[in-house]
Amino acid sequence: MWDLSAADGNDRPNDTGSALGTRFLIFPQVPHLAGYEKPEIVWVSTPPDRLRVGPEDDRIYVCDPLLDKTPYEFPDLPPFVGTLYPPAQAGPDGHFDNIDPGSREFLAAHAYASVRRVLDIWESYLGHTIEWHFADTYQRLEVIPWIDWDNAQSGYGYLELGYDRDPAGGAYPYALNFDVIAHEIGHSILFSLCGMPSSSIENGDFAPFHEANADLISLISFLHFDSGLDRLLRHCSGNLLILNELNRIAELTGDRQIRVASNSRRMSEVSSDVHDRSRPFTGAIFDTIVSEFHARLVAADLSDPRLLQIPVQEVNDDILGRITNLTAAAFTARPFLFKTALIEARDVVALALVRLWAHLDVDDIHFTDAANLMLSLSDGRLRAALRENFTWREIL
Repeated sequence: MWDLSAADGNDRPNDTGSALGTRFLIFPQVPHLAGYEKPEIVWVSTPPDRLRVGPEDDRIYVCDPLLDKTPYEFPDLPPFVGTLYPPAQAGPDGHFDNIDPGSREFLAAHAYASVRRVLDIWESYLGHTIEWHFADTYQRLEVIPWIDWDNAQSGYGYLELGYDRDPAGGAYPYALNFDVIAHEIGHSILFSLCGMPSSSIENGDFAPFHEANADLISLISFLHFDSGLDRLLRHCSGNLLILNELNRIAELTGDRQIRVASNSRRMSEVSSDVHDRSRPFTGAIFDTIVSEFHARLVAADLSDPRLLQIPVQEVNDDILGRITNLTAAAFTARPFLFKTALIEARDVVALALVRLWAHLDVDDIHFTDAANLMLSLSDGRLRAALRENFTWREIL
């Protein structure tokens, strides 16, 4: 007889299910985006017996101020000591996937789970714990899931999440925008791994490099949602260059987004604005993910080899049509193999990024030097793709 006692779906804090971590609900993309109205069940690595109401654990705690607070600004820093809304609580089984997505408590649970999810992803690539860059002062990150402010920010020991406004004046909480949270935590991860320059952050390309890589952390983190991968590939029929939920980083209301990873910006075309100057590097890495994806499709006989002859850097209607002609029918026939190819492309580029971050000199970051360093730490097909894409963007 089969023993089904451990597979009845009713995990309890002390049963074998707790080894998987704790269940939460996360929206892979903003819930007002078509196809993403329902959150996905995800597991975060913290087990139920190490999670408390809030939620909070030994790395992160959420506090939701009852009254309006102003955004943190030095010297006003955590901890917040005012009155709080009731905290999010786990269900009887120790998991947090029972909370109504329309409730105030869900904002807290979603913000916590998003932060923990991003840490889990990048600690997995690194193979070790990411120590907070503010650990000498604060043991834990304070997360404020709602503040009356049309912005979001991460800082020394905190993450504060405001809202996006639509044209009619409606407020859409950034606490439900995984991309925004992943980008902000991306900055914290980079500060933790790379440190701060000994002089001004205005020197060299430190600030635009940070923006580019925080965007890439957000983009690659999204690719770890199973339902997100399925919907993405269905929506674009295997053509990642079509404007979609992957390359539109941090989608907002009214068909807007904060930045587009699939862009055609070269270094000679950007301004000195930090975000504008970040675009060619972001674009080069996104193009490399696409190049790796295409190479794997061809190697697995999922697409015609002509796919590798189509440039991915400067997108126009002709190029988009040619790619779709070579992917759509094959994707319809073998969608799970397309998904495997994208996962492999995602991981090889993510691992190249973490190798780069480990070897950076933060006192002298320039995009050209970072690109050359990334090439020196890569080999084979990946190195060739990186060189082609960095050269096209005028980074090399």
